[in-house]
Amino acid sequence: MARGRHTQIRSGIIFLLVLAVLTAGTYIAWPLVTGQGSWQLPWAQGSSDQIVRIRARQAPVSLDIRTEPGFATDQALMGNVYQTLTKPDAKGRPTPGLAQNWEVSANGLLYTFHLRNDARFADGRRLTSEDALWSLHQIIDHQYQGHRDLDGLARVTNPDDATLVIGLKSPNARLLTALSGRAGIVYDRRARVNYSTRSAGSGPYQVDDWQPGTSLTLTASKSYQGPDKAAIHKVIISYTGSPQETIKNLDQGRLDAVVDMDPATAKQAGKAPTATPSTNNVVLAFNNEASSLLSDQHVREAVRYAVDRQALADLEGGGAKVLGGPLNPLSPGYDPGLQAFPFDRIQAARRNSYYAPSYYHGGLRLIYPQEFGNQVGDLISTQLKAVGIPSQVSMVDQAAFRDQVLNRHDYDMTLLVMDNDEIDRFADPESTMHFDNIDIQNSWKQVTDCTDQNTYAERLKAFARQVSDLSPSDWLYQRTPLVLTAPRLQGMPSSLVDRYLPLWNLRIQG
Repeated sequence: MARGRHTQIRSGIIFLLVLAVLTAGTYIAWPLVTGQGSWQLPWAQGSSDQIVRIRARQAPVSLDIRTEPGFATDQALMGNVYQTLTKPDAKGRPTPGLAQNWEVSANGLLYTFHLRNDARFADGRRLTSEDALWSLHQIIDHQYQGHRDLDGLARVTNPDDATLVIGLKSPNARLLTALSGRAGIVYDRRARVNYSTRSAGSGPYQVDDWQPGTSLTLTASKSYQGPDKAAIHKVIISYTGSPQETIKNLDQGRLDAVVDMDPATAKQAGKAPTATPSTNNVVLAFNNEASSLLSDQHVREAVRYAVDRQALADLEGGGAKVLGGPLNPLSPGYDPGLQAFPFDRIQAARRNSYYAPSYYHGGLRLIYPQEFGNQVGDLISTQLKAVGIPSQVSMVDQAAFRDQVLNRHDYDMTLLVMDNDEIDRFADPESTMHFDNIDIQNSWKQVTDCTDQNTYAERLKAFARQVSDLSPSDWLYQRTPLVLTAPRLQGMPSSLVDRYLPLWNLRIQG
């Protein structure tokens, strides 16, 4: 009897073990069979006891990447939380993203994208071409950020779950680049979240906590199965702290990196930070509306000659590179031979001599966001005064800047950070600069209306020179964001950190 009971107990144990194995097998296999949900071993994502802390220069105003135009939102969320059909490499060129590869028809009118089959949204649902198709329609219909890059779409179809076909009205050599930005985000069509404070993306991270103006905490997504798995479980990006406090925290290990350092913080550093290249340029943008004094090209040229770009670049404190035209060296249309309107007070005064002092009605109004600091406004005002051009300078917070400059266009000059690819804004009369020139608009169509990259680069170079000759703005310098990292942190990106900060490669040694 005792032996029978032992046999029954042993059989019961074996049965329970087999049941456990079968249950585990079903749990593992189910997502693979259905394409829904996800599973992972404990070590499949970032280490749960490792946290990277980063200090960044500019805090996002909102996390709603659909509507928030600021570069700070791109920096924190692009690639990390929201993935795109293509993604930028270290020079901003498009490479495979959610689309693992693609074909372009000989006439440049048809793009066929093949999506990765391992892409998942944060809730574990498989990302398909239907989501990509829906997202393109949402961006266009609701005029989300990036919608202008999709103006030339004729028809979009998804013949199967892994294939997206984009048809164009005319060739667009910039489409692949555009799809590495906001225009290429694939949104979760089933998500019901407040995008301004939460997230619903397909990237290796998701938003865990958001303290506006103070910090953003990202944690590794449990559902992510793609090639960019997070090595670190949690990344905290903070946006506040004095220069002295920031460097002290870095030295004492309470910070692992400072990205896009402001000049004051750079001066406090015990060692020289690394200057990293960017596709972003600082632009002295002119209001070209008829109501603005800068609608007159002679005035625009006088300002361009009066501005000492090198002195302004030096305020960045990190080797920012002076521009001779609208594009910097990371653009395929960059022309090192273009050195338009160099600093020349004699030429500036000569052009300004056309106008009596009363013409300026108290001075050109320079209104710019406070992120640039007091010194830049004071220096521009001083430089203009030296050639007889009066000015009124106002440094305002982000909300006032958006209202007065971006929405109401109530300004003469402002400071903008503009990506190389945003040169097309000078062919858009509705842009912040309100520059309306039919020749420029026709030339821009010729830039994009080509089927090979060599032709595109040559036409872009010619377009940049044509725009520069008309002086709708003055292009000051290429941003070279300063980065300082602790010795234990590995994998920090070495370019584009002011707008694209991939975090999944970060690792802590020791």
